[in-house]
Amino acid sequence: MSKCSILLFFLVSSLIPLSRTFGEEFQLNEANLKVLMAKGAPQIDQIQAAFLGTSVQNGQLQEQFAPELFGRANYSETNEKPIIQFFPIWSPLRQAQVGVRQNLRQGLSAEAAIGTDQRSAVSVSGKYRDITTTSISFTMQMDVWKDLFGRISKAKLESASFESQRADLERDIQMKTFLISLRRIYWSLVANKEAVKISEELLKTSKQQLAESKSRFKNSVAEADEVARNEAQVSSREANLLYLSYQKEAFLKQLRTLLPELTKSEIQLADYDLATTLDQVSVCTATIAREDKTPYQYTQYDEATSLIRKIKTQAATINSRYADPDVKLYGLVKATGVGSDNTKPAYYRGSYGAAVDDLQSTNRTGYEVGLRVTVPLGDSKATTQQTKELYDEKRLLAAINSSDAQVINTHEQLVKNITLLNEVIRSQKFTTAQLEKRLVFMRRKYEQARVSINDLILDQDALLRSELTTIETQLQVLNLLFDYLAIYTETPCAFNRI
Repeated sequence: MSKCSILLFFLVSSLIPLSRTFGEEFQLNEANLKVLMAKGAPQIDQIQAAFLGTSVQNGQLQEQFAPELFGRANYSETNEKPIIQFFPIWSPLRQAQVGVRQNLRQGLSAEAAIGTDQRSAVSVSGKYRDITTTSISFTMQMDVWKDLFGRISKAKLESASFESQRADLERDIQMKTFLISLRRIYWSLVANKEAVKISEELLKTSKQQLAESKSRFKNSVAEADEVARNEAQVSSREANLLYLSYQKEAFLKQLRTLLPELTKSEIQLADYDLATTLDQVSVCTATIAREDKTPYQYTQYDEATSLIRKIKTQAATINSRYADPDVKLYGLVKATGVGSDNTKPAYYRGSYGAAVDDLQSTNRTGYEVGLRVTVPLGDSKATTQQTKELYDEKRLLAAINSSDAQVINTHEQLVKNITLLNEVIRSQKFTTAQLEKRLVFMRRKYEQARVSINDLILDQDALLRSELTTIETQLQVLNLLFDYLAIYTETPCAFNRI
């Protein structure tokens, strides 16, 4: 056995004990790949997590414009004495406030609140008990520069909505792409099995030839070199089968990594109809080839690209005001009622009811108007703005150009490459047929001692290479079609539906 054969033997042998630890047998076919996906896979979880992450960001932005109820209450009491005897120390002190506020999408924020303040005190000037103040207030604030008429708020909300729609599309695309990656492995396993069948048949033939040559040598009809040549051929065939076994285990490892459900299962390929599948592939490629122009109706990438363009527009709007001053106009209207009745000399008493009655009967309404201005000093914000604009421009432009290029080039290249590969397959099948015919004659000539064993083995090796190359090329066609279907996920052909 050659060094290469020995290496492959130990490599595959190291994998065999692992297979013995697997549990029940699982019959794998294309139809149950979706079922396995539904049972859970790390990559599916990652896809879902990315989508949920975008949903969370969108939700957090929406929260900023949702109404909210707020309130506070506190009680304080002290034995402190006044520094000035005429200045009362209020104790106990009871305060409470409840209200509703909301940020509006037009660059406005509003707040309505009701509050109460009840306090007691004793001083030289008099005694105060449960003096109560109740107030109702309404506050409005308006951004009169950066977010005038809600320009930035609306841009952020629209951008978040587009991002959410894009994430939904991306999730759908990636789920289909993941299924295609599983189908690639499945058909790689099928190709491997077909190669094993061919290799086993030729190994069987090689062993028969070896037995015949040994018999001929024993009867002094053949030379020792003929036996050695046949032994080398058997060793080569066995090495090829060992390599195919290693290749199969590598594919199974990929599959178990993507689908943990199969980790403890002994995977076996269920029956499959290769001829029907190849017919479906041929029909599918013919359907695609009939599309002279890029068939945008079969892809979701153009929708995703359209959303990215909209996001890019909104990002430009948001970034354009990043370093601008914050200028906010605010106004407050407040009505107040006080419960403080002078029932005895230097004795004042109040209550919550008295404060509310005073609020209703006495006009104590006041208002306040103001302007708040915050101007960034230095050039740090301006520098950050330039960086943000450049970052978003390049990031989103790259995504747009990459998506456009994928959609256009994938369609154009498939038609050219599929045509070439189909021609290669036809040529290989013709070559295989001719080699099979030649091998029949070469076998007859060998038995008649008209050609050497080397000539016969060379023809057998040529046939093996031709058949294996045909399988590899057919797998290339499948993978090329899978590349196409990963972009044009809605292509209407039977091969795209499982």
